[in-house]
Amino acid sequence: MKLLQNHKKVLERKDMQTSYLDRFSLDSYNLPPVSAIIPTFNRSPNPLEEDSNPLGWCLESLLAQKGGVLDEIIIVDDGSVDYTKELVEHFSNITPINIVYLRNNENKGPAFSRNRGIRRSRNNLLMFVDDDGIFSKYMLFGANYTLNKLKNKVAALQLPIYHRKVFPRLLDMNKIGILDLEKGIMDGNYDGFPTEYAEDLENSFIDEELKIIKPFEIKNMGGIILSKKEALEKAGLFPEFFTWKNDYRNESNLSMALSDLGYTLFFTPDPKFRCIHLKYGSHSDQDNYKEINPTLRRLINQSNITKEETGCRVDTEEWFFDMIISTSVTLGMKSKEAAKRYIRETRQTFVEENGLGVSGVGTKINDKSKRQRIFENAVREGNKLVEKLA
Repeated sequence: MKLLQNHKKVLERKDMQTSYLDRFSLDSYNLPPVSAIIPTFNRSPNPLEEDSNPLGWCLESLLAQKGGVLDEIIIVDDGSVDYTKELVEHFSNITPINIVYLRNNENKGPAFSRNRGIRRSRNNLLMFVDDDGIFSKYMLFGANYTLNKLKNKVAALQLPIYHRKVFPRLLDMNKIGILDLEKGIMDGNYDGFPTEYAEDLENSFIDEELKIIKPFEIKNMGGIILSKKEALEKAGLFPEFFTWKNDYRNESNLSMALSDLGYTLFFTPDPKFRCIHLKYGSHSDQDNYKEINPTLRRLINQSNITKEETGCRVDTEEWFFDMIISTSVTLGMKSKEAAKRYIRETRQTFVEENGLGVSGVGTKINDKSKRQRIFENAVREGNKLVEKLA
């Protein structure tokens, strides 16, 4: 209880709030320019005057970034059939930031779209963001500053991701960004704030004046990432062999490819550089909205709907299929024993106990026969894909 109370006090400190950096002239740090890359699919469903498009909210928060590091925004439209093009044209006309619009003739998935954005980018630092994310105004500066403080062999920095909430969870450091082939465990938990830092915050800064929290090494990344283009190119970019719509474990595959080349990955838990993931199109009865201001609450409420033809959204059954096949394939490509261990444990947890819920919303499948069918199909198709890729 004492530690939880301490955690709350840590998060309420002024130097943990985004506004703390308002007092500094951050442009003087002369950090390298960043290209932001946004794959998008049907995230502009409404006419522009309604202000109800996730891609529009995403662009507004990017264009509000402080610190002078944003150089260009590359939007890769993955075959949208909505107002995406019109929305991008609108923002292109109201900002001096260079906005590049690319369109795929058909829906090719986030990996293909990210790779297309990488090839088109003009900078070595690339920020990958979700098209339904809302970013703190110092996210890009903080990510850039932190990455530049690290050793040269670092390839990428993972940013905090809070799913429809504004505060992180208290977690031990070793539970964040996990990729353990021995145990067959892959986890993100990028909404975590290290217990170790909460216990000793004064010794947890890489910059005492700016109060920027020091990052720590992880093995697994996902979603909101600042990365070096040269490292991604050496690793072969994002893997495009994925056949599942929700793109699960794509970044995990890239994480392993980068690690194999001797690169390291880091995570910054600093709440000042967070992304709030709206999870647009995913309905949840869970209320994480406490202490959220009315404007953000409105965006979350508008996002809290069931909508499949948008982003990487799929129905509940397909989500579990995608999770199982993607994890078993990702592990199986590196370690057959790790994949077997994961499959055994998932059979027990998912099929027998119904102990798994859709990430971020907690939805489950109560019909055991459905869980059994999903599990068997995912394992069978996963084994075929591993053999094909071997």
